[in-house]
Amino acid sequence: MKFVLAWMLFIPGLLESSTKGSLQAFVQSNVFYTTDLTPYLEIRLHILSDGFTKKIERDSFLSIESQVTLVLRKDSTLVKAECLLLRSDPHKSLRDIIHLFRWQLPIGTYVLETKIEDLRDSERELSLLDSIEIKKLSTNPILSNLQLASVIKESKDTANLFYKNGFISEPLPYGLYKENQKLLCAYFETYNCIKLGKRFFYKFSLSKQDSLGNFSIQQEWHKARPSRDFDAYYLKHDISNLTSGTYRLSVKLLNESSKQIAESFTDFNRNNPFWDKIAKLVASRVEDHLFFDTLSETTIDYSLRAMYPLISSLNVDILNNFFKEKKLDEKRVFLFAYWSDQSDTARIAFDKFLKYIRKLDAMFYSGFGYGFETARGNIYLRYGKPDEQIFEDKDNGAFPYEIWKYNKISKTGQTNVKFLFYNPDLAGSDFRLLHSTAHGETHNKNWEMELYKNAIQEVRGSNPIDANNIPEGYNRRAREYFYN
Repeated sequence: MKFVLAWMLFIPGLLESSTKGSLQAFVQSNVFYTTDLTPYLEIRLHILSDGFTKKIERDSFLSIESQVTLVLRKDSTLVKAECLLLRSDPHKSLRDIIHLFRWQLPIGTYVLETKIEDLRDSERELSLLDSIEIKKLSTNPILSNLQLASVIKESKDTANLFYKNGFISEPLPYGLYKENQKLLCAYFETYNCIKLGKRFFYKFSLSKQDSLGNFSIQQEWHKARPSRDFDAYYLKHDISNLTSGTYRLSVKLLNESSKQIAESFTDFNRNNPFWDKIAKLVASRVEDHLFFDTLSETTIDYSLRAMYPLISSLNVDILNNFFKEKKLDEKRVFLFAYWSDQSDTARIAFDKFLKYIRKLDAMFYSGFGYGFETARGNIYLRYGKPDEQIFEDKDNGAFPYEIWKYNKISKTGQTNVKFLFYNPDLAGSDFRLLHSTAHGETHNKNWEMELYKNAIQEVRGSNPIDANNIPEGYNRRAREYFYN
C-alpha cells in the first residue's frame, strides 16, 4: 500500500515515570490518508535508553527491552489495542528504540493511551494520553501540518517502517535540535495543487520567539514547484548559525499569482551555545565586528589556514566543515570570535597576527603551500621563536638539517625542548620534522638512521636491522648538537 498524508494532527509527548529510574520517550501521533483517501493513524515512538535496565549480549554488546501497549478508544468504546515487545539494536553502547505503528481508522475523535514498560524491571513504566482527530478532506488546495524530523535521507528501502515517498525520516525527540544538529528537517504535503496554476510556490520563514512570546522573522526563502495534484515535500535547511531559543517554521502556499492560499506552521527549540557566544560578542563589540565584516574572502581564508596550529581539535572540525561547505559568513564569524577571545580589541590583535604570519610565510617559503604551513612554520606558530637554532648542511652522510632548542615552552611548561628538521628531498627549504622531545609532537627513536640514510652501512651494534643510531665520525655531529 502507498501511504500519503492528507491531514495531520501532531501531538508530541514527553513521558515521565514517578517511580525509580524514570523512563523517557517521545510519541508523535499523526493522521494520514492512503491514495484512496482511507485514513489511518501513524504513531512514531522514540524511546530513550536512559533509565532502562541494560541487557548484556554476547561479545559484551548492550541492549534494552521494552513492552509497548497501545489502546485506542472512541468515547468509552475500545476501538483497537496492540501490545508489542521492542528491543534496541545490540551495540557496545546503549541505543535508543524507534518504532512506528499504523492503524486504519474512520473519521472521528479518539483518545490514545500509550504505556511503556521496562521488561527487566516492572517498577519502571510510563504512560500518556493523546487526543486524536481525523477530519474529512476538502476539495480545495490543502497544506498539511509540518512534521519535524531529526534525520531525512533519500532511500529506496520501501520495507523500512519510516519510508515515505522516496525518503526515510526519523522523529525529532521533544522538538529540540541540539548543537551538533546542523539541519532543520521537516516533511509536509500539499493536495489539489493542480488548482493553483501551472506552478505554485512555498514561502518559508523562520521566526524567533522573544521574552514576551512574540515571534519575529529571522529568515525567509521561496521554492517553486511544478503543477501536480499531490506534492510531497521534504525540507532540509541549514540552521547551524541559529542561536538558542524557540523558533517557528512557517510554510505559506502561494498560487502562480503569488496569492496566499494556505499556511501551516510548527514550533521547535534550538540549543546552540557556540552561536549564543557569537551573538553576545557582536552586541558588545560592534566596531570589531564591523571590521571583520570588511575583510575579503582571500584574507579570511589565508588567516584561518594559519590558525590551525593554534586551535582545539573541536574547532578544527568546525573550521574544516566551514571550508568544505564554503561558508564565508561562518568563517568570518569564527575569525571574529577567536580574536575576541584573545584580546579586548579583536581587530588590533588580528592585524598584528596577520603581519606576523605574512612574515612567517616569507621566512619559510618552500614552494609547497604557505610558509606557515611548512613543518618549521607550524612549530614557529605554535611555540614561537626558538632560543637557539643550528643549521647543518655538511654533516658527513646526513641530509641537510636544523635543530631548534627551547629553554621552556610557556604553553605546556616543558623545559629543554628540541626539534630536529631535515630535508631528505634536497628541495629548496622543504624541511620536515623528523624528531622532537616536545609532548604531543613527532617522536622518532630511529631519527639518526633516517637522517644518516646515506651512511646506513655504518650502524652502531651488530644488528643493522634493529640499530637506531650510527657511530660518530668525521663531521658527524647531529647527536652532539641535539643532546648538548
